[in-house]
Amino acid sequence: MNKPAPVALLLMAALLSMGQTPDPRSGKPPSSPADVYRLESLVLSSSFLDADRLAAQVLADPAADALTRAVSGLAVLKAGRIKEAEAIFKSALALDPESPEAHLGLGRIARIRNDAETAIRHLRRAIASTAFYPEALRQLWKTAWELGRIADLYEIRDAVVDRYARGSRSLPSWLENSLGQIEGLKAERLFNKRLFEMEGRFERLRIPLVSNTDPRISIRMISLRLNGKGEYPFDIDSASADFLTLSPLLAEELGLPLTGSSTASGVGTDSAEVRFSILDKVELGTIAFRNVPVMVSDIHPFKGLKKGLLGTALLKRFNVTIDVAAGVMDLYPLERPDLLAAVLDRSSVAADVPLYLYDATTIEARLDGAPPALYILDSAAGTNLVDRPFFEEHIKPRIDPSRIVRSGIQGAQGPQYVNRVDGLSISIGGLVFPEQRVHEFLMEELNVIGGHYMAGLLGNPLLWPYRVHMDFRGGRLILEKRAAP
Repeated sequence: MNKPAPVALLLMAALLSMGQTPDPRSGKPPSSPADVYRLESLVLSSSFLDADRLAAQVLADPAADALTRAVSGLAVLKAGRIKEAEAIFKSALALDPESPEAHLGLGRIARIRNDAETAIRHLRRAIASTAFYPEALRQLWKTAWELGRIADLYEIRDAVVDRYARGSRSLPSWLENSLGQIEGLKAERLFNKRLFEMEGRFERLRIPLVSNTDPRISIRMISLRLNGKGEYPFDIDSASADFLTLSPLLAEELGLPLTGSSTASGVGTDSAEVRFSILDKVELGTIAFRNVPVMVSDIHPFKGLKKGLLGTALLKRFNVTIDVAAGVMDLYPLERPDLLAAVLDRSSVAADVPLYLYDATTIEARLDGAPPALYILDSAAGTNLVDRPFFEEHIKPRIDPSRIVRSGIQGAQGPQYVNRVDGLSISIGGLVFPEQRVHEFLMEELNVIGGHYMAGLLGNPLLWPYRVHMDFRGGRLILEKRAAP
């Protein structure tokens, strides 16, 4: 995460001591330049909770100008209060329709709601931001990448090169790695084609679930046919933001050329090396995706195996039902929400709550009396996690210290030891899960990667007892009780 250099801090302090400087867009002085700069610094340094607290103070001034409101809105959004942030951004645009920070916030909210076209319209207007143009460009690139129009990507590449040059910054690694993946497509003159181009029509696609060969592992998998060469098992991982991740052994068997270099961090002790490639064809039942960028990473669950995991970038292209008891995953066209609605027994719905897409699937939940907060919803996790500072502030003071014990968890990068508490309750909407096992885990690195605050992670023990409906068009998670045998 980029942080202002000490020289820049001294220069800003000198400017602030000289008095208020006008907002170059509106000509009006900010309500409090010092607070705006502090807010920007906190958001850019991923100090999301501190930024949220300062935003509450700043917004108490009814005369707050557009820039102040918009930056405060970013702090509120990154703390996880989406509707409140949206109202703040709209109030900023009422004062300044061109506010790039407000357009950044609304672009992010559109992505959270799985509305890529609206996100792109806002994010294109956000790159004028002085402080937040790197985030605006990254979000714009990620959104355009998922839409897959190759010509658009090279247009945005030019915007990134120009904007970073004007900011005297070197090009970001995410751009170089992404361009490395699609360079071959450029050479083949596929500018008018798309990444992730889907072939085939369907109303319901029924995919058999595959259980792990180790009965202790509750991850469910499906099989995908890759490049016409064979079928391979893929874990369903709603906490992964990516489309597909492959093991090195699988990439080697497929003869994939690898480009780029990066590292992946997650729930585990070490980072894992990541390379990139592209698949010609991914077949899923009667449909297929063409020109599919993939990550190749030697994470712990891949050791010695030819397999992969599929993430939210694939799932959110459909409305999805996962029924572990029936052993199937049903996919419905995103543009036909009526098809998913038709299979729901509303009288059996146990929970119906907003489903957000902060890249990975996210819901609001309440952990054992703590305030409601955002949690990553992880279909590949066999347990629950809570952020250490959140646990220490809201839960630890109310429980017997003897309930806190050392325990091991298995993450993407391997095993590690953390504190565990048994017997806590988790509430999703009005549905209460008693006697849950929760591990205290420092979420700071995961939160920095995602660019927002998460109080924890909720695993599949909360999901698999139900028919799980992920309505990515309507933005709802629906847990449906199964009929009695």
